[in-house]
Amino acid sequence: MSSTPPESLAHPSTLSEPTGPLAIISRVGQGRLRLALFIVGFGTIFANTALNNVLLAAKLAILAPEQKVALLGLATAIAGLLSGISIFVWGTISDRVRSRFGKRSPLIVLGGIGAAIFIALVGFAPNVDLLIAAYVGYNIFLPALSAAVLAVFPDRVPREKRGTASAFYGGAQVLAGAVAGIVAANFISAPDLLLVTTSIGILVPAIAFVLIAPDFSNRHEPIEKLTAREVLTAFKLPKGAPDFYWAFTGRFVIFLGASMIVAFQLYILTDHYHLANESAGHIIAVAGIATLLTIVISTVIAGPLSDKIGRRKMPIFIASLILTVAPASLLLIPSGDAVIAYGALYGLGTGMFLSVDAALMTEVLPDELSRGKDLGFLNLANYVPNVIGPLVTSLLVSTGLGYTPIFVISIGLTLIGAFSIFKIKGVR
Repeated sequence: MSSTPPESLAHPSTLSEPTGPLAIISRVGQGRLRLALFIVGFGTIFANTALNNVLLAAKLAILAPEQKVALLGLATAIAGLLSGISIFVWGTISDRVRSRFGKRSPLIVLGGIGAAIFIALVGFAPNVDLLIAAYVGYNIFLPALSAAVLAVFPDRVPREKRGTASAFYGGAQVLAGAVAGIVAANFISAPDLLLVTTSIGILVPAIAFVLIAPDFSNRHEPIEKLTAREVLTAFKLPKGAPDFYWAFTGRFVIFLGASMIVAFQLYILTDHYHLANESAGHIIAVAGIATLLTIVISTVIAGPLSDKIGRRKMPIFIASLILTVAPASLLLIPSGDAVIAYGALYGLGTGMFLSVDAALMTEVLPDELSRGKDLGFLNLANYVPNVIGPLVTSLLVSTGLGYTPIFVISIGLTLIGAFSIFKIKGVR
C-alpha cells in the first residue's frame, strides 16, 4: 500500500502513515469517521436493545411461560459472565493485530459476523436450551466488535475532539435503543422474524464501518508473539491508576441500576401493572418515542458542549442524577404510564451520559500501549451489570417481593455512581 493515502481519504493534517502504535491519527477526516461511528453504533445497539430489552423476554414467555423470569435471569447471567471474559480476550488480541486493514478493523468484521449468526440462531431456536446457547454465542462475539470500535477513539480521534465523536457514537446508541423499543414492541407475540432481521443490522454496519473509515496498514509495527500466557495477562489489572477505577466504578453501578429494570419492562407492565400484552406493547412503543425525543435533545447538546467547555465530569454527573430520578417515576406513578415517564428520563440521562462517556474513558487509560485491553476492562462496566442486574431482579421477583424493591435499589445504585464520577482527579 502506498505510504500516502488518496487525498479524498486523507485527514487534512495527514501526510504520511503513522510511525508508531501511540500515534493519534486517522486515514479519513473526522467527519467521515464520526459517520462510521454513528452507523456502527446505531446498527449494533438496535439489534442488541431489541434482543435484550424485548425479544429475548418475549421468546422465553412463548417457550416457557411459567419459568420465564428465572430463565431470563439465568440466560443473561451466563451470557454476561462469558461476555465479560471474552471482552478481555478480544481487547488483548486487538492490541496485537497486524494487518493491511489496521489493528481494529479485522475484529470489527469478525465480531459483526459472529454476532449476526448467533442472533439469527436465537430467532430460529425451537426450545429453551438452543435459545440460551445461541444467546450465549452472540454475547461472546459481540464484545469483539464493541471492544475494537471503542479503541478507535484513542487511536484515531484527537483528545480535544473526543466529546463530539463520543456524541455521534453514544448518541447513535441511545437513538437506536429508542427506535428498537418502538419496533420490537410490535413483535412481542411473534419475535422470530425481527430477531433474524436484526442479524443484518449488526453485520452490515460492521462492514460499512471499515469501508467508510478505513485504517492504515499496521503490518510494520513490532509485535510480540501472542501466547496463552499473554492472553492470561489481559486479566491482570493496572496498578496505581485510581482515576481508571473510579471511572469503572461510576459506570458499573449506574449501568447496574439500569440493568435491573430495562430488561424487565415487558414483565413490569404485565405482572406489576397487570396489563395485557397488547396494552404493554403500546406503552413500550410510546415509551420508546419519549426516549427518542429526549435522546435527540441531550445528545445534540452534551457531547459538543463537553468539548467546548473542556469538561467531562459535570455533564456525566448531571446525566447520572437524571438517571437516578428515572426509576423513581416507577415508584411514584401508579400506572403503566410510569414506564413512559421512565423512558423519557432514561433517554435524557442516557443520551447525555453516553455522548460524553467514551471521551472520559479514553482520558483515564493507564497505559497507551494497551488501549484495547484497558478499554475492554472499562467496558466490563457494561457487561457485568447485565449479569448481576437481571439475576438480582429475577431472584427478588421469584421470591415474591415484587418489583418495588428493584426500583428502590436502582435509585440507590445510580446515585452512588453519580458521586463516584467526582472522585476522578485527572480529568476535568
